Amino acid sequence: MAQYSPKGQAAGTTSPLLMLAEHFKTAGILVRTENDLTAARWKKLVWNIPFNGLSVVLNATTDQLMKNGPSRDLIMNIMEEVVMGAASCGHPISPEYAAEMLEYTDSMPPYKTSMKIDYDEKRPLEIESIFGNPVRAIYQAHDRSPHIEMLYEQLRYLNDRNCL
Repeated sequence: MAQYSPKGQAAGTTSPLLMLAEHFKTAGILVRTENDLTAARWKKLVWNIPFNGLSVVLNATTDQLMKNGPSRDLIMNIMEEVVMGAASCGHPISPEYAAEMLEYTDSMPPYKTSMKIDYDEKRPLEIESIFGNPVRAIYQAHDRSPHIEMLYEQLRYLNDRNCL
């Protein structure tokens, strides 16, 4: 969790943020604070973009995506693209982070992503917040994200068809 800043700048770990984190911890909810909400969001997208998108497009659970060589390679390519996009937008992420996320996913129990559940339940997908906003931010930084853009357009199509 991180402190919101209207201009998207790092706000640091403020007293209200630390107090809220302590309330969560008291309730038994594991919390980690971050100095920069936008940077933390980019890090979250390293996992969310490939797994949420591909789980819908390929109709697969996390373990199915990870066990298949071509889809695993695609996941890594997309993760690296998110890392590059974050850097283009002024929020560098360690190049090793994508590999760490793959290792973390290998240790997780298999499950359907939230986007796959929404798709299966014929609920609108969170396409703009997970895909559209990053694609536009990367484009505004004068860079491109072809894998993310492709997933974005595929998901827009599937969402429109699914929510008729």
